[in-house]
Amino acid sequence: MKNIKDYILEGSWGYEPDQNDGTLDLRGDTWLSICELIYDKCNETHNKFKTDFAWESLGNIEFFFEVLSETKEFGLNDEHEFNKYYYWWRLIDKKKNKNIIDLYKKLLNQCKSDKKWIEDWKEPEKMQASLEKRELVLQRYEQLFEERKAYEKEIKKQQKADVKQIETIIIK
Repeated sequence: MKNIKDYILEGSWGYEPDQNDGTLDLRGDTWLSICELIYDKCNETHNKFKTDFAWESLGNIEFFFEVLSETKEFGLNDEHEFNKYYYWWRLIDKKKNKNIIDLYKKLLNQCKSDKKWIEDWKEPEKMQASLEKRELVLQRYEQLFEERKAYEKEIKKQQKADVKQIETIIIK
């Protein structure tokens, strides 16, 4: 059983300033805000502008996806690769109607379907190869997201089992 001191100190687990829940909460909120800004800007690009801007948005999504995957100190770089993208997953929100993977797919489809845009490149075959590479990137993001959904389902199942076990102990 925890004593009152344990509850008071629960937010800090070490003697460094970044070993504190409040520190990580602020960082997390900042990253989430950046992700939302990128999503909103890229979504605006998809809805209002030419294919060049869709292409630019794909680059920004990929860049920030990879930056987030390298972020340390969040406890997200565990054995599950999909946890490296935690803040992107929080953008897959039905209430806000934001889904970064669906947006990436829309932007990619916009680029792939604009044959004139592809042909206008000095070497269209290189652009076509790059678009095919983006398809692989999309497949990777989708796979990671599906793995995360399955993991979350398992966690919820385990939590329910834990609650039942605790209830059994309390009732006895």
